[in-house]
Amino acid sequence: MERWEAVWFDLDETLIDYERTFCAAIRHCFHHFFSAAPVSFSVWFPIFKEACDRHWDDYEAGTLTRRAYRRVRFLDAARACQIEADEEMADRFHAYFDEAVSRFAVALPGMTDLLGQLRAANVPLGVITNGSGAIQRGKLAACGLHRFFRSDAVVISEEVGYKKPAAAIFHYARNKRPSEQLVYVGDSWKLDVEGALGAGWEAVYFRPRQPAPVGSSVPVCRTVGELAVLLLNGLGLVGERERGT
Repeated sequence: MERWEAVWFDLDETLIDYERTFCAAIRHCFHHFFSAAPVSFSVWFPIFKEACDRHWDDYEAGTLTRRAYRRVRFLDAARACQIEADEEMADRFHAYFDEAVSRFAVALPGMTDLLGQLRAANVPLGVITNGSGAIQRGKLAACGLHRFFRSDAVVISEEVGYKKPAAAIFHYARNKRPSEQLVYVGDSWKLDVEGALGAGWEAVYFRPRQPAPVGSSVPVCRTVGELAVLLLNGLGLVGERERGT
């Protein structure tokens, strides 16, 4: 039975395999900035990544701004590796990262096939993501996913002036491509699931970073295969996968 009319997606860690993208881009930046560093990338990166994860909750909660979050993770790793660094270097490192990251973007395995199925079935598709317009559109183009989305169905916080989890960015997206029964797929409970639900959408918690709250009825999918089954059923397209359309 048809439950949804259109599907919208988060970008990083939902459409894009951001862990692979991030690692490749950061490796490039490390070698560009620290060719004479006292440690190798294989030593520095796990320390840097641990700092990313340790400070993430404060960034997601708004306690740290994006710039402050980037500075603290960079400086934590630099101190641990005895690399001389300051906030100005942290800003330059991340500015270079922003210029480079798009070309390292790769789609999550299986996602291109799923989007192709949905488009072949004429399902309206969209993206809602926080971040820079140039960077996020660049990622979509670099991994070939841009072809599945009309330009006006890619809604980016920098371009529209609203940021997830605010309901306003979801309302903006609905007005761009009106549909009554909408579902949003994303990997952040606060930004994606709570944001979508607060705007009157349904949501799918995809490849969750943290467990869903006890008692939640929001569907959870851990793989692209699970997501495909859920979406095809919810869109009334049961059997499409088997028919290869």
